[in-house]
Amino acid sequence: AGLLDAHRLAGNATALDIAAGMGEWIHSRLSALPRESLDRMWSIYIAGEYGGMNESLASLAGLRPDRPEFLETAKLFDNTALLADTAAGVDSLDGKHANQHVPQFTGYLRMYERGEGEDYRTAAENFWDMVVPHRAYSHGGTGVGEIFRARDVIAGSLYQYPNDPNHAETCTVYNMLKLSRNLFFHTEDAKYMEYYERALYNQILASRRDADSTTGPEVTYFVPVRPGRWRQYGNTGTCCGGTGMENHTKYQDSVYFAAADGTTLYVNLYTASELDWPDRRLTVRQSTDYPYDGASRLTLNGRGRGRFALALRVPAWASEFTVAVNGEDQEIDAEPGTYAAISRRWRDGDVVDVSMPLRLHTEAAVDDPTVQSVYYGPTLLAIQHEAVGDDLETGLIDLAVGEDLEAAFEPGEEPLHFTADGRTFAPFHIANGEPYHLYWRRR
Repeated sequence: AGLLDAHRLAGNATALDIAAGMGEWIHSRLSALPRESLDRMWSIYIAGEYGGMNESLASLAGLRPDRPEFLETAKLFDNTALLADTAAGVDSLDGKHANQHVPQFTGYLRMYERGEGEDYRTAAENFWDMVVPHRAYSHGGTGVGEIFRARDVIAGSLYQYPNDPNHAETCTVYNMLKLSRNLFFHTEDAKYMEYYERALYNQILASRRDADSTTGPEVTYFVPVRPGRWRQYGNTGTCCGGTGMENHTKYQDSVYFAAADGTTLYVNLYTASELDWPDRRLTVRQSTDYPYDGASRLTLNGRGRGRFALALRVPAWASEFTVAVNGEDQEIDAEPGTYAAISRRWRDGDVVDVSMPLRLHTEAAVDDPTVQSVYYGPTLLAIQHEAVGDDLETGLIDLAVGEDLEAAFEPGEEPLHFTADGRTFAPFHIANGEPYHLYWRRR
């Protein structure tokens, strides 16, 4: 993957030659094995964790169309039993190693893009739907330790495995973000970017300790959800150390997408940034304090070329969402969790103001409506407190919270801080080693 990036981004022809040589070697080894041996290897716990090999080989095949064996080699990495299950909509994830399997499905999308059949895309879409929301925690992560557990058991998994107090391996959410953005390219479904924001602004932001270090990456292996647990940082020498550092260099990764035909510019994330869009001879500068403020301003500069639609993501929590262009309110016909599209011939200096007032909202665990997490806009709020028990009955803090969240949660002196029923809530992305509760019981 690194060699292909060196070729794609820097035009390094030697890197492509070396990658092709590696592809030839892999083909010479795996093509000699019967399918039964390959299936056994890819199903072995952790030993079958081949990362993004099928994705890289499919990408290599796209760069070297004269070498059809590269695509055939990518298919040798098919995890055939799970691939067949997910393509058929059969959920068999329980007990499987999470990060072993997530990147396989990004590779299957590459296979679909190379013309290898609809089943690859269907499998990727169905797999994602089996994870989100059925196995996703309130910060966007998934898994107990490194393992997928039973579908629709969120509250039940907080203490279900007493010998494994950790949840949500960081590498897994790294790969879920990658899969989400690639699925959006094929579907334009806002649910993928809705999840992307949740996991990015909560688990990923929370995975880097808010302190400098000269001895280690200071990123997480796990981001636990068991009440009263804490994050541990350092993590030199694991996969989550490597992707953990990469996570914090790529916040620009999915802020904007341009439709392949140039007719739409998607604004997926509200974050201070500047887009250079040479195909339209435009730059788009976004100014915002989101998620501390529910507003963003986009300024378009350049000569522009023709009409296109500016598609602004309406967060699912945004009960109010308004847009003004050059001070003039626009008529918006978009539900929360979709995109609001404004189509016009844009001119140099046009200013788009987006308003989406932050609000408190809770989300219940799918298996217990009384077990909840609370957010302010996109930001997950955590109770700052040590453990109070060691099972689901004793370990959850009870809060007397009525229907009126604005009355129940009193703003604190610091931004995004609240108190409710005597408990202090702070943004989960404040990343320290103190114990916290993401889930609590609502009375």
